[in-house]
Amino acid sequence: MIDDEYGVRSGIGQILEMEGYAVELAATGREALALLDQRCFDIALIDYQLPDVDGLTLLATMRSRKLPTMTCMITAYANIDTAIAATRQGIDFFLPKPFSPDDLLGVMETLSRHKRLKEEAEKLRRENEASLLALATEKSQTSSLVSSLRDAVLVINREREVVLANHAMAELLGHEQKDLLRKPVDAVLAEASLAGLADLLAASGDDDRNVSELTIGERILFAGAVTFRGDDGVAMGRILTLADVTEMRRMAMEKPRFIRTMVHEFRSPLGAIRSLIEVALDKSLGGELAPYLPFLERADHRIDKMVELIGDLLSLSRIDLERAATAPVHSTDLSTCVVSIIDLYREKMATHQLVFSSVIAPGLPALRIADEDLKTILGNLVGNAIKYSRDKGAVRISASRAESDIAIDVVDSGIGIKPESLTRLFEEFFREKRPETRDIEGNGLGLAIVKRLVERAGGRVEVASVLGQGSTFRVVLPASPV
Repeated sequence: MIDDEYGVRSGIGQILEMEGYAVELAATGREALALLDQRCFDIALIDYQLPDVDGLTLLATMRSRKLPTMTCMITAYANIDTAIAATRQGIDFFLPKPFSPDDLLGVMETLSRHKRLKEEAEKLRRENEASLLALATEKSQTSSLVSSLRDAVLVINREREVVLANHAMAELLGHEQKDLLRKPVDAVLAEASLAGLADLLAASGDDDRNVSELTIGERILFAGAVTFRGDDGVAMGRILTLADVTEMRRMAMEKPRFIRTMVHEFRSPLGAIRSLIEVALDKSLGGELAPYLPFLERADHRIDKMVELIGDLLSLSRIDLERAATAPVHSTDLSTCVVSIIDLYREKMATHQLVFSSVIAPGLPALRIADEDLKTILGNLVGNAIKYSRDKGAVRISASRAESDIAIDVVDSGIGIKPESLTRLFEEFFREKRPETRDIEGNGLGLAIVKRLVERAGGRVEVASVLGQGSTFRVVLPASPV
């Protein structure tokens, strides 16, 4: 792990050691090269910005030594130019900061599998230099490993015939794995409208490695082709891998939107607070305090909302950081949490003359979720039900068995949700813009927090709504084993 930031370096080291990896840390490129002189490493995580050399220069030095180390570039300066430069230097993976422990461990798993695959393939190549067909017929760990890879893998021999295709590749091509063997790769890729990949497999650079990117429908795939050569230097065939980077690209595109929205959410109330304070400082309403009290109360209310927003942002960050950690087994009583939520919102429900009811099926087991997490989930859902209900409406909580899980429904008779908004409800900062919602306060983070907490507990959240009649939010959580 090569990163000049101590917190990042040590944090990643601790996460990986907890997962059973043996980790060495380096703060500079010089330290990294010294470690590489001492031993061979399976994987190198390289920060783009280092104090003595940049990550690309370090990567080029490693490639010039022909080290068998798998590499991943990590950087907070993720852009297309950096990605292109890194791939030209032969990077195996690209991980933009910030990333979650789940993202990191997913990359490590992929690189580890690719490392084992390359080692096994090289071993088989030496045992059978005549053809890569042995890869397709070998009933060994390699075949099992390739079949289980999430990335699509295709191997061709020197005659450009398919000698291996894992399940992911066969599914992408629309064929059974056995039906692809010994077929010309140009015909196979042409059938799947992937003819550009045939050119990628035909190309051969100095490092026998070529990369490309293609779009299939709504999916974005990162393609890499690597040549295998015999001891005499003659090419034996090529391996094509396709990695789905759709979600990574979506996250990269969502990040600027998230930042712009967050800046707006802070700047707007700060501007209002400043204007209210300026009225008092300028003594525009005279020297008496009383005329300014309403302005100060409004400023205080704005500050409360900003503190609430900061708290929600910290909650989202905490949930993401804790998602990969091994959570203890919790046992939380649903009825007790429901009573707490009723007490919390009793005054608001009375203000709006709402009829509240709860129907908890008898004999339900405890839930496998932390008490505070369940209270946060129910608090957000009931709070929303109250906010979006009409006066003299109704709010109901019900819970029942859902096979081996427990289903909790929060139902309101409010204004409902537009069908086109249902798919975006759980996005950060998303709020419906309608005349009915104009005066309803909120920051659009509550449902994002709900979704993360539910999924962390191993559950799921669903929503159904009829515009003008109300909404039903269903949370399905696993029962506690204790």
